[in-house]
Amino acid sequence: MNVLYLASWFPYPPDNGSRQRTFYLLRELARKHRVTLFALYDSDQNPADAEFLKPMCTRVLTRPRRVFRPTRLRAIPAFFSARPRSIVDTYDAELATRLAREIQNETFDVILAGQLSMAVYAAELNHHAKVFDEVEVGLYVDKYVQSFGLTRWRNALTWQKLARYLKQLTARFDELTVVSAMERDHLNTLGIEAKRLSIVPNGVECAYETTEPVAPKPFTLVYNGALTYSANLDAMRYFVRDILPQIRAVEPRARLEITGRAPQVAQNELSDDNAVSFTGYVADVRPVVRAAAVCVVPLRQGGGTRLKILEAMALGTPVVSTAKGIEGLNVRDGEHLLVANTPDEFARATLLLLQDDELRMRLSANARVRVCAEYDWRVIGEMMERVLRRAVEDSK
Repeated sequence: MNVLYLASWFPYPPDNGSRQRTFYLLRELARKHRVTLFALYDSDQNPADAEFLKPMCTRVLTRPRRVFRPTRLRAIPAFFSARPRSIVDTYDAELATRLAREIQNETFDVILAGQLSMAVYAAELNHHAKVFDEVEVGLYVDKYVQSFGLTRWRNALTWQKLARYLKQLTARFDELTVVSAMERDHLNTLGIEAKRLSIVPNGVECAYETTEPVAPKPFTLVYNGALTYSANLDAMRYFVRDILPQIRAVEPRARLEITGRAPQVAQNELSDDNAVSFTGYVADVRPVVRAAAVCVVPLRQGGGTRLKILEAMALGTPVVSTAKGIEGLNVRDGEHLLVANTPDEFARATLLLLQDDELRMRLSANARVRVCAEYDWRVIGEMMERVLRRAVEDSK
């Protein structure tokens, strides 16, 4: 097939969950098909890095992302729009024109639009086969359910507008994908037909090998998630405030290491007792995760499936997670990881893994087998290929 991949994330370097999904889906599709990539890049990325992607692509096209900067002045026209405010503020008419020109100049079998940022433009294109990858609403649902007062009212308005908009938008696509059954259920409540929905989960690179020695850190806990994402920041506030003191009361050598970007204000808030350290941005977090004794995932909000959990499991690092953290993953408490939903439970489960080597080894081995059988990117790539082929066949 000749595929036009409209990516909301420029995938190089593949250093966060969304970039990783784009990078590995691109790689897997490129094994069998011709792919033209059109991706939005962020201010911390260099579009010249497209050279690294060219071996996988027929062409690589880029466009700087318009950043959503909410202001009261811009909120007024957005309030009266049928589109969500973030889309009103970031819509790029020149990008829409470029994409329309692309499909006039070349014949594509299918257009794959990754996430909402690019689905907005794909929906406008007059093309017979279109796929919307990773429709995600779980984070908005959680923000509404978990908020109170005026904030809850505002979140309810946001969710209602997004729900109406998504129902109209998704109707312009032949196939939709979500990363978990939970996301599928959210969309079903909007009246989006289940037969058009496929679960194509996030994945992990099980073939990762390194010759670099990794020095183990026996009492180190790791959270592999940037605090620039609100769900990650909430998880770490919860862990540092309610769970880590209980762990350190029993095991004072325990330390928490947080990977990825973290605003200075968040670092100041979370590192009062010097038990928390921040790696900052690292191009590859896998050595950090592999060296840790336990990966902690105390998530309380957010959608999708958790690449951070899959990554730790593939590397052999045992995991303690909330039930929220493992939504969408085919893993079981006590067999592949430990699940804990209160601060006391979470602290006890983490201490158990720090103290019981046999349990650590058993969970790690089981988890790696499960992850590599079901969530390796080669498996995920085959799932996506089937979705694309079905969109092409159904549109004939």
